[in-house]
Amino acid sequence: MSSTYQTVIYHKPSGSILLVTPNLYISSRMHMARLVHRPKWDNLGFIYFGHTLEIDLGKHFVRQLTNNFPPSLVTKSGIPIEFDLIIHERRTALAKGVPCLVEFEGGMGDQLMEAAAVLTAIKQYPGSSFAIRCAGHYVDIVKRVTGIPQVAAAYIGASRKAFPLLISNHTNYISDPRGGTFGKASLYGAWLGLNKVSKVANLKLSKADYASESTFLQGLNLDPQQINILIQFRSGSGHAKSWQSEKVVALGELFVNKLGARVFVVGRKDELSAGLPHIIDLTGRSTWWQTCLLVSLMSFVVCIDSGVMHLARSLGVPYIGLWGGTNAQIILGETEQELDIRLPMDCHDLVCYTCQRKTNACMSKITPQMVLENAQILLDHAHDDKSVL
Repeated sequence: MSSTYQTVIYHKPSGSILLVTPNLYISSRMHMARLVHRPKWDNLGFIYFGHTLEIDLGKHFVRQLTNNFPPSLVTKSGIPIEFDLIIHERRTALAKGVPCLVEFEGGMGDQLMEAAAVLTAIKQYPGSSFAIRCAGHYVDIVKRVTGIPQVAAAYIGASRKAFPLLISNHTNYISDPRGGTFGKASLYGAWLGLNKVSKVANLKLSKADYASESTFLQGLNLDPQQINILIQFRSGSGHAKSWQSEKVVALGELFVNKLGARVFVVGRKDELSAGLPHIIDLTGRSTWWQTCLLVSLMSFVVCIDSGVMHLARSLGVPYIGLWGGTNAQIILGETEQELDIRLPMDCHDLVCYTCQRKTNACMSKITPQMVLENAQILLDHAHDDKSVL
């Protein structure tokens, strides 16, 4: 009888594997300890590995790669074994030339990185065709990615059956577990059998797109001759990478007084104090589609690691990234831009949803004055570039 899964018992402190056996259900911690002839179970753990790959007790280990998710079977270098298996499995299927439906997951930034992965797959597998399912509030944006195939919020009935291969981008990984310069787009690329995704998804907007939100945009009285700046400072996926609202208010005042700018702030409802005369407060007042259009009309954007940052990248709008809790290497697969701000904390390489030290120092120590100085450099560079033209 062939194995449908393998039960792996391991030593938690070291990750060393003590026993591998097929199709064995662990009924209790005492049961687990008896199987490996240990008097205590405090330092023991187990996982069910759903592949028939032969596990090598000397070459494979068990590691907790991400908080709040189950441990993974990994190589000595820390790469999950299932990762390589998935890449091989998907590459084999797509190389045959099949219609494939890719189900996008995550927030706005994830949608654009997933789109970049699909665009890379289209080039890699010319015999296969692709369609995308994503959440309804992202459809209008994903549809505007240059070169992207058909996009819908749902495929049901006959339209769903037209795709023999379904790939879900749901993942337990925060970033690509291979580390290095892969970035999160490569994580989504792995589900499509790709080794790496370096492409940025480009968004192209038309006059009709702006006309579709004419009431919203006209109500903002945008003046293209003025410096228009958008700020986004809160993350729905982690407090550790968010900036403080009082600093946004102070930065907005600096932009108005020092640069003569108009300042727009987007985000969730009630993130700013009411009645700030120097800020056009759009928190809780704009959809993702409206935010996309607004970002495209800005002189530049100040943002944290967020969907707004990815929109700016895809639209080619200059931005100053405020990094903390995450970093550009693990998210984008590249180092920070010259004018991004990332403080040299001793824990700056960690990925944190919530600050482990309870200080959020990597973000709280970024000052409005730091951002203003970088903004002035950015505007000077933009002026020099126009002078050359």
